Amino acid sequence: MAEARSRKLWLDWQRGLAVLYMLEWHTWDSWRADPAAVGPVHEALAILGGFAAPSFLYMAGMSQLLGDAAQERKGIPVGVRRIGAIRRALWLLGVAYLLRIFWFTAGGAWRVPDGWQGILKVDVLNVIAVSLLVSALFTVGMKPRLHAILAVGATAAVAFLAPVVAGWNHPPSRILDYLYSEWPRGIFYLFPWAAFCFAGSALGRLAMGESRPRTWLALGAGLALVGWLGDKLPPFYAHQDFWRVSPSWFAIRLGGVVATSGLLQLVPASADRWLSWLRTMGRHSLLGYFLSIELPYGVLSRPFHKQLGTYTGLVGVVAMAVLIWGASVAAERYDQWKLARARAA
Repeated sequence: MAEARSRKLWLDWQRGLAVLYMLEWHTWDSWRADPAAVGPVHEALAILGGFAAPSFLYMAGMSQLLGDAAQERKGIPVGVRRIGAIRRALWLLGVAYLLRIFWFTAGGAWRVPDGWQGILKVDVLNVIAVSLLVSALFTVGMKPRLHAILAVGATAAVAFLAPVVAGWNHPPSRILDYLYSEWPRGIFYLFPWAAFCFAGSALGRLAMGESRPRTWLALGAGLALVGWLGDKLPPFYAHQDFWRVSPSWFAIRLGGVVATSGLLQLVPASADRWLSWLRTMGRHSLLGYFLSIELPYGVLSRPFHKQLGTYTGLVGVVAMAVLIWGASVAAERYDQWKLARARAA
């Protein structure tokens, strides 16, 4: 049980769920025929898929705090920890652009006029990396109370300023696209998506203690209720877009993510015997991200693009989940092999 508490199995399970949400939506979005994009099945899959990015950002902020706390217990100086956190964020940002270059080359976008501009598109990995870069400044080495104040303040500031930033008619700029951008220049943006990362950092303080699922469930329900009630109020912002920048949307979605943490904490650690597959996918979420884009949208699956009906599309989603789980198992075994070699040496 001590190992389960230190490892935070529920966090790995939730990261695995985020991978499932992501691959589910990417596969369905790419393979289902247009007539299947209506009805309760499509709506349910869209809702589940919509929790992927908030979950990843939320857990990235939380993992940053938990990782820093673990390094602090080992006696690693604050300066070294902060530099390490910044390097990890920059590394992830580099990975985001390298993946874009790969898709630009492998996908044939180089044959399209101005196709190279897709490399500069802001995606979820870019937002996670920049959010972690910012959160490292008020997370690493901070006193618990000061960190909580700064993290909650940053969350509220980003969430409430998002409609203002979205309404800013700035000149075209690849740097300002990080703040807010419309398709096709960007898919994600810092306002309000970075607020999920900062909220995860703030809630990491709660995650450092014993599991308190009722507290998490109550907090998640409260956030969702506040968001729902806030949406009933008269419009406050000039740029009022519920699905993209609304603080009400953010509160509802964050409430669902936090409530999921509470539900998973109700699951006993012994259940990992049956949920280890989910933990494995969570531990290799970056691989899952790559495969969940490359396989459903790539050239290898082109015969399936926009061709499947509702039931065959669901079969495709299950098949994709099994395939990415198998790749995650292979990556896990490779990591274990490297660790065994290092110990033997």
